[in-house]
Amino acid sequence: MPTQEVRRNRDYFPRGLRQPEGRYRFSADSLLLACYPRPREGDRFLELGTGCGAVSLGLLLRGDVPRVYGLGLDLDPDMVRAAGDNAARLGLGDRFRAEVADVRSVRKSPAVRPEAFDLVLANPPYRSREQGRQPPGEAESAARTESRADLEDFLRAAAYGLKNKGLLEVVFLAERLPLLLRILAGLRLEPKRMRQVQGRPERSASQVLLEARKNGGPGLTLEPPLVLYSGETGGLSQEALRFCPFLGCNR
Repeated sequence: MPTQEVRRNRDYFPRGLRQPEGRYRFSADSLLLACYPRPREGDRFLELGTGCGAVSLGLLLRGDVPRVYGLGLDLDPDMVRAAGDNAARLGLGDRFRAEVADVRSVRKSPAVRPEAFDLVLANPPYRSREQGRQPPGEAESAARTESRADLEDFLRAAAYGLKNKGLLEVVFLAERLPLLLRILAGLRLEPKRMRQVQGRPERSASQVLLEARKNGGPGLTLEPPLVLYSGETGGLSQEALRFCPFLGCNR
């Protein structure tokens, strides 16, 4: 039974997560990814590039998710420690742990066995080194741009960790969707569900949430767009809050 402090920390989520200074700070796309998968009881999941653990811990705190177990990987030891601390504060240390590992050499990690996971979650760097202004600091640059691992590195690691017919869940930049689909096809990760994310009804999609099945058959469901902000009030839409209640943390 969770203690009063743990219950309070859970009610406060995602506020209060420890995030080391000078590192990449999670944003709304992490919370959206946490709310996209549909895991089954007893599933084991792997998160690539876990950071402070926001995606994995959000998934575990969803009211509609059965008891599942996760492993997060990150190259930064400080972020791994923060993810472990955050899991402990939320009373989830028995269901989630984080390890130091590089997605480019995930096959060498003793924590990751091949085809051991039902789900893989990934919020890979959105932009290549050549695209736009680079973030200050090496750690933030690695999280936002492909200064170290690129999209293909993340997807190859996912294919390695996924069981046959297992599911990859990813959030990515809409304008780079053709690249995402091309790499998925080469790795036999078949897109099965996709939902575009729009800031406002009249705007183009900025991101996509996508689910792909390892060695899956053809057939893609294009879900209705998720519009984050109301055209009338300018605040978060009711649709967005139903999909991801965590977005309302700063209301």
